Amino acid sequence: MSGSGPVAVIGPSPVTMADERIGVNASVAAAVTRWVGSMPALYTVLGAFTGYTALATWWGPLRALDPYPFPFLLFLNNVAQLMLCLIILVGQRVLTTAADRRAVQTYENAEEIFAQVADLQAHLDRQDRVLSRGLSLLESSPHPWIEQHRVQDPPQAADQAVSLNDRLAAWLATRLGSVWAFYLAAGTQVVWIVLAQTGIQRFDRYPFLFMSFLSTLAQLVFMIVIMVGQDVLGRAGDRRSEQTFLNAQAVLFECRRMKQRLTAQDRVIGSLTTYISAQVTEQLAQAIHDTSERVEHQVRVHAAMTSGQAPADADVLRRWEKLSDSERADCRAQARRIGENLAAIGCFMVPAGEATPEATFSDAEVRMLAHLEYQRWIEQKIAARRTGDAHDDAVGLPWDELPDAARVRHRQAARRIPGVVSRAGFQVLRGTPHPAPPGTPPLDHPVPVSPAH
Repeated sequence: MSGSGPVAVIGPSPVTMADERIGVNASVAAAVTRWVGSMPALYTVLGAFTGYTALATWWGPLRALDPYPFPFLLFLNNVAQLMLCLIILVGQRVLTTAADRRAVQTYENAEEIFAQVADLQAHLDRQDRVLSRGLSLLESSPHPWIEQHRVQDPPQAADQAVSLNDRLAAWLATRLGSVWAFYLAAGTQVVWIVLAQTGIQRFDRYPFLFMSFLSTLAQLVFMIVIMVGQDVLGRAGDRRSEQTFLNAQAVLFECRRMKQRLTAQDRVIGSLTTYISAQVTEQLAQAIHDTSERVEHQVRVHAAMTSGQAPADADVLRRWEKLSDSERADCRAQARRIGENLAAIGCFMVPAGEATPEATFSDAEVRMLAHLEYQRWIEQKIAARRTGDAHDDAVGLPWDELPDAARVRHRQAARRIPGVVSRAGFQVLRGTPHPAPPGTPPLDHPVPVSPAH
């Protein structure tokens, strides 16, 4: 069974602060923020104020122009702080907008994840019904937050401004948190100074104490608005954190639930695999017997025809049911090793399909298969001697000491493997070689040779 569709891609790209800085004004605000919010700017301010203070003291050349307590420097300080407050308000607005967009993106990503989780759980439901004949292997319910998440909107900063004061602060932050407000404040300061210096307005002459007072008052208002905005942002951040926490909790809960269901399915699949493995082993064992029995029968008939003396069982094919328990056990042991031996030469066994060419064995692969099967036979003989089940004391010669005639017989048996596998309803295909057991001769460059069926 396959999934209901392709896996959804989460989000085109993560939301960043740069996404909200579109246009000339936003670029100017970003540039000013980057420069002012840096240590070189701090060093510049400290150096300028220190230098001006030194020049305006009793031994400095600026003493006559701006004597202690430095009114002009105080005026410049107020103007700079006013500009910085406006820049902070602009940055706070950008932060709020970016955070709101991140909340929407996180909400949509969580919905995509929950949709995929639901699809996986439905897939496991179908597997449960197949594996357990319609009964669920593990009764459980989805995490309740998944349903609640669908009916809740992503947290936005504006949603946290619930009181009249909060809404008023939000309105002020929206109006003042723009580069146009920055331009207006800077322009007002410049125009006021020009009017005073040209004599058009005589109400606030140098050092512009009234403008300093207004700047200080504006800073106080802006600072309070900023702190109210921080409080609103903090509450919105708490809501987003809570929603993210619940999203992660729901995903982990669903992952654990899927793990439990897969574990339950593993038990059923393991039982089925054991049963199927036993059935396949039995089929291969009978195919091994039938193939070798027919070959031996042909040898007996051929010997009878050439010698003129037919043995009593020359025309008799021993059936599987007539074999002794030890003979059937030997065929089963040989059948269980076919898959491992094929893996050593880069082949594997699959149910017979349509129009799929079988793998061919090279001479080197045939020699390796013969060697591996002979090693299995030797190990079986040694184990039988240890348990006292051996009928004789002969174990067998090492492979390197076998005469050529004996090796040929084992190689012929190796070439018959595709035919044995085919009689059991399977076929041999080419794959990736697995490491061969120690002592097995290495493969040389294979020369394709069609296997004998």
